[in-house]
Amino acid sequence: MDDNNEHLPIRPRQLIRDQVFATLAEEIVSGRMGPLEEIRDQDLQAEYGVSRTPIREALNRLADLGLIEVRTNRFTRVAPVDLNAQADRAEAAVAMIGYCAVVSVPDYTDEQIASLQRRIDGILATDLVWAATRAGLQHWYALWAEVVMNAGNQTMIDILDGQLALHLTRTVPEERVPEEFADHMRRALGELRDAFGRRDGVGIRDIIEPLFRHVTIEPLRAGSLAAKNPRE
Repeated sequence: MDDNNEHLPIRPRQLIRDQVFATLAEEIVSGRMGPLEEIRDQDLQAEYGVSRTPIREALNRLADLGLIEVRTNRFTRVAPVDLNAQADRAEAAVAMIGYCAVVSVPDYTDEQIASLQRRIDGILATDLVWAATRAGLQHWYALWAEVVMNAGNQTMIDILDGQLALHLTRTVPEERVPEEFADHMRRALGELRDAFGRRDGVGIRDIIEPLFRHVTIEPLRAGSLAAKNPRE
């Protein structure tokens, strides 16, 4: 073995950068790293055994997504949760999901229908009062992402996966939602299941828009996921 290669990292720098990004993103989105918690370059360099460059590349990507705040020569820290920005992201997501449902659901295969109905059944099998937890949000995101993926619109896929996914699955906050909200979600999920079975894209859009508005967008605007009961 060439002695010059003895201390080279096993993994290429590109992969290290991506690994740092993925690890920190998961820590932030899951809530294990709280808002305003400081992130130190030197700690990450020691942990990963690499130079500052891939660490800063990963941190810059997190900053671009709004998950961390960077003030040169002052601090790098987890960004606080901006509830209005979260509501804006939810509005953008529901517009894309509704559009994709309208244009693609009528042409779904039996396999696509069955897959989405299984996802709905999986959500219904959970305790929906914990829908705002990391695990609950991941179940919902998987359902919506599949609708967008099935439409094959690469621009929307890139926006959802690259810009919105981490925020849409971030716990804000991790608390029980009111039983009224849970009941509202159960009814909507049952209606969604039936609408998928009918390949009713317009009907699906008309179910998910008020669902997002009552259960997510309006409470975020009010400052809490549990701020109000859903309006019928």
